[in-house]
Amino acid sequence: MNKFLGAQFFLVGLFCSSLCALENSQHPSEYSSTDIVATYFRNFEPLAKAEKWNEILLQGTVALDTAKQAGGSQDEAKICAQLTSTAFYLGDYDQALVYAKCCHELSEAFVDPVLLIRALYLESAVYRAHASYVRAVQIAREALLVYKTKDIDNRALLGKVYFNLGAAHADNPEGDLGQAEDSYNKALECFKIIEAPDDLIRTNMRLGKVYLLQKKYDLSQKIIDEVRPLITTERLAMHADYLEAQLKVAVNDIDSAVSIAKTGLARAKALGAKEDEARLISLLSSLTEMLRSPKSIGFHGF
Repeated sequence: MNKFLGAQFFLVGLFCSSLCALENSQHPSEYSSTDIVATYFRNFEPLAKAEKWNEILLQGTVALDTAKQAGGSQDEAKICAQLTSTAFYLGDYDQALVYAKCCHELSEAFVDPVLLIRALYLESAVYRAHASYVRAVQIAREALLVYKTKDIDNRALLGKVYFNLGAAHADNPEGDLGQAEDSYNKALECFKIIEAPDDLIRTNMRLGKVYLLQKKYDLSQKIIDEVRPLITTERLAMHADYLEAQLKVAVNDIDSAVSIAKTGLARAKALGAKEDEARLISLLSSLTEMLRSPKSIGFHGF
């Protein structure tokens, strides 16, 4: 057995041990699939805050199988949505798309459209990661249409929809940066109302990338300087590193770009963020070539 598989079985064992402890604290006849799913949901938030994505994936797959067997479609859809985000953070976009489509299919039958909208914006994010930008825009617009036609009042959800619509435009090398900027600003309005600091930081950095692409370097640097002191997670710090490294290249400060990119790469490796790690490695490789023979670098990919 290789080390990766051994670690997987070890973590599954820990989860099963916690379930056994739960079982022993109750009457055996009362222990059910509901306990397994409830334990996973209880563990999800602290694990997500700690960015322990592999543990979420391992525990979540156990809970998902249990929910399927119990016929709990609401729980199954919610778990699929959470596992979509988890697989996305780990850079496994194929698996993320499987979970997103499962959530979409299940939530079509629900009276409450919130999970359907969530499934749609998650699908949009995964298609964007696969460079299917037109499809990503279409699905994000579909999510926005469902939100508006169902007369929902959920600013957190609306902010996520606008964020993904903006990203679908911005990540496309031939995308409409004006549309991206407009969508990000609408997302920021939503996140300000609900006082969601991490979402505000993430969206502002995305807007900073748009300014970079528009060659508004002062505005891009201003955003970076404003969000840096507010960042509380390694993932957001990694994204800030990648953006700032690209900005330093644009203003021809290559030494700073290399230093910042190396810091971001160390963070990506520690997080297990494969896609971000690949982007930072590619950027550093390009910077090495620039130092040997200066040439321009494109800036899409954040």
